[in-house]
Amino acid sequence: MNDHRPAPGRRVLPFARTAVQSTLAFDAAPGAPGAAGAAASTISSSLLLDLQRVSIDPESADLLGVCAASVRHMKPVVLEVQLDGAPYELALEPGRSTYRCAVDLCALPDQVLGDLRLLQVRPGELDAARQADLRAGSLRPMLWHLALRGPAAELLAEIAGPVRCRVALGTPLNGLPLDGSRKRLIDRMKFAPVSADDLVSASGLSRQAVHRVWNALYLQSALMVTRPVRG
Repeated sequence: MNDHRPAPGRRVLPFARTAVQSTLAFDAAPGAPGAAGAAASTISSSLLLDLQRVSIDPESADLLGVCAASVRHMKPVVLEVQLDGAPYELALEPGRSTYRCAVDLCALPDQVLGDLRLLQVRPGELDAARQADLRAGSLRPMLWHLALRGPAAELLAEIAGPVRCRVALGTPLNGLPLDGSRKRLIDRMKFAPVSADDLVSASGLSRQAVHRVWNALYLQSALMVTRPVRG
């Protein structure tokens, strides 16, 4: 496969639930510059390109996009984030379905989680001593909370554009917090692909709320995407 983009009209799962390490089937050019100071020699080339694409800089950093890239490539990264005015390390370990941080991100109030900011990205894992200093939490619910209540309200680039989406049947969402309106929205997506416009009209939720649900489902490998066939 020479192109990492899905063929027009094809339904795809964004994160393959297999041992495949990357959904991108191309390599970075030799000598490609690093993301946020990361040396190209210490990070997989496809992840490097993905991180560059989501714009890693203090002014326009896409925290949710970086998390999506880490999970999609099954590669650990350490993020320096600003939380309530203070810097924290946030380590993502998708191979273990774990994150590490000094605080429980899932328990943060909406306002605090919504102000979370990305400062820097480093490839790889924390050393063993630092891992022991931080609390370990389940990555899956953390990504769910970050998508629904974090700073990003726009669609991730992988699912943006004129698309229709449905929920991948059989994907467990039990244990993830959902209010009634969002649960009804997800139930509506179980039977046929629908557009964001359809969901906004039917659910009464804002467009940003619908986008957040789509992002959250995407990060759970629970979203199937249909793109229009181009003539």
